[in-house]
Amino acid sequence: MKKRKILSVLLTVSMIAGLFSGCASSGNGTGGQEQAVDEAVQAEADQTEELSEKTQSSNDGEKKKVVLWTWATGQFDAVQDAYFESHPDADWEFEEVVVAAEDYLTKLQQGYASGGDMPDLLMAEMGWRGSAFALDIWENLEEAPYNFDRSILLESTITSIVNANDQVIGVENGLNPAFMMYKKDLARKYLGTDDREELEKMFRTYEDYAQAGARIYEESGGSVTLFPGLQDISNMMMQQQRNINNVDENGDVNITGKVEKVFETVENLRESKACGNLSQYSTEWSNAFADGTSIFFPGASWSVTFWVEPYDPEGIDNWGMFTPAEGGFGWGGTCYGIYKNSDMKEEAWDFISWVLLTSEGAKYMKEGSGFFLPVKSLYEDPDYTKGTRPNFGDQEINTFMMEEIAPNIPEASLSIYDNLVSDSVNMVVQMMAADPGMSAADAMEEFKVDLQAKIPDVTIK
Repeated sequence: MKKRKILSVLLTVSMIAGLFSGCASSGNGTGGQEQAVDEAVQAEADQTEELSEKTQSSNDGEKKKVVLWTWATGQFDAVQDAYFESHPDADWEFEEVVVAAEDYLTKLQQGYASGGDMPDLLMAEMGWRGSAFALDIWENLEEAPYNFDRSILLESTITSIVNANDQVIGVENGLNPAFMMYKKDLARKYLGTDDREELEKMFRTYEDYAQAGARIYEESGGSVTLFPGLQDISNMMMQQQRNINNVDENGDVNITGKVEKVFETVENLRESKACGNLSQYSTEWSNAFADGTSIFFPGASWSVTFWVEPYDPEGIDNWGMFTPAEGGFGWGGTCYGIYKNSDMKEEAWDFISWVLLTSEGAKYMKEGSGFFLPVKSLYEDPDYTKGTRPNFGDQEINTFMMEEIAPNIPEASLSIYDNLVSDSVNMVVQMMAADPGMSAADAMEEFKVDLQAKIPDVTIK
């Protein structure tokens, strides 16, 4: 049985200053955006040294390798073993090269523009997928030899895997429904119930969060907050609006209404003491899953296996899920595609299509990572969406996620500026957490200044 090898790659890369400048100026259209991105990447890449690691070519005498650059090492451990068991004639190995998520897009841009190393299998995270898809590095999976049929997928996922020419260039690794997770013991103590339906009735608006948060903070003497931090609110709200594209038909970044709503809500929940001051994904934030200082945690399907279980292993039957105010949403998501200049296209596609498009692969992705594949036929089997996890007791969380949340997730509308908008929002929300006197209006001005500095030639509305 062939096992994966992990190469630790040290990536010291500077973010490309002004990379997206002028990419979507009025009148350019999508084609102009793509050309501008490629030109900017080429100019930057001319100043960088060629990467020293050779990850695509194999040395003489070694087995061929399908190389994946990934920040999520081990995700395919179980499923790749199953793949090779069912494909005994496969004459290649699977190899992961570790690339930090925050460096991934830059590494793709520089590697391609410089003619350096590139993976056979490409990844793109939802937050910066619009920028990744603008790069001319992806195979069209609907053409030979792949001949992928998009009709086998749930329609809600199509917009997030096609490029500007409406070509499918990636395959999604899961639906990623998102919801509200809660600690049952704290809910009983401060909210009077740990019943999911009662909590949904109790919290129908963000103002309901603010009012309950104020009371909880006072009753606990400031030791317990409803949410760990303000970014839990801002990121949830941005994802609930992900169907609103950040770029209008003129190529302008038109996000004032979308972002103002977020800052106003963040200010309200900060003033009510509904949120702590923990930065999302920090060590302190991770510890809050078990330390009893917060009650609610916005989360997605992957949060169960990547956050709740590892950070609160003793919390058996102390967690629940419910539909949050303003509805469930999609959060995150990674797609996989084929590098257009790869020498291992057939092998890479055979692997990724087996993992993400077959019932065999679906079994391992569900059990190992908690991911539900967006393949229509899988949902003809009622058992596919059933299942519990120890931390959530007897709640049928899989059924809840896939039958109550997933059907109502707004479709993702991608643009090349999504990651820049998100970064600016997160930065400003952290400023609001640090400065109690910073108003929503102040935050909006800071946001515009920061975003404009990143894309000086683009109009921000």
